[in-house]
Amino acid sequence: MSDPIAPPAARRPSEAAELVALAVSDGDLGAAVAQYEPAAALLPLASQDGGDGLAGRDSPNGHPGNGGDGRRLAETMAGIMRLRLPLDVRLIAVLPAAGLTMLVCERRIAGQGPDGQPVSLHGVGCTVVRPQDDGTWRIAADAWQLTDNSGAE
Repeated sequence: MSDPIAPPAARRPSEAAELVALAVSDGDLGAAVAQYEPAAALLPLASQDGGDGLAGRDSPNGHPGNGGDGRRLAETMAGIMRLRLPLDVRLIAVLPAAGLTMLVCERRIAGQGPDGQPVSLHGVGCTVVRPQDDGTWRIAADAWQLTDNSGAE
């Protein structure tokens, strides 16, 4: 039995968000979750009305955040991946501070969902990354604020 290939690891702060987007786009849940620290917090997607931005799209049932629960983080990522659409991330700003870096990212998920309905989620959020002992960077906290614009198109 061969060893599985380990997911790529971020070598610079901004690469962590980029690797999550690539993993989500490829449908690789393990690679997406590997970019997060074990106790990382992920604030799930939200629409303008304060509801789940993936409501009605076989999305995870949401609490305001996962509170550092790795299982819930994986469930949230799996819900995003069920859309079977690419995740585009564009870095807007990088703010380094003592022991961590904050990334301001614009995210977009758009296309035709598995149910045949149009999907258009877009928004800006913040990702906090922290250097690890091995020189890599992993996400400590992530807040995605996506608005569902599907009906506007």
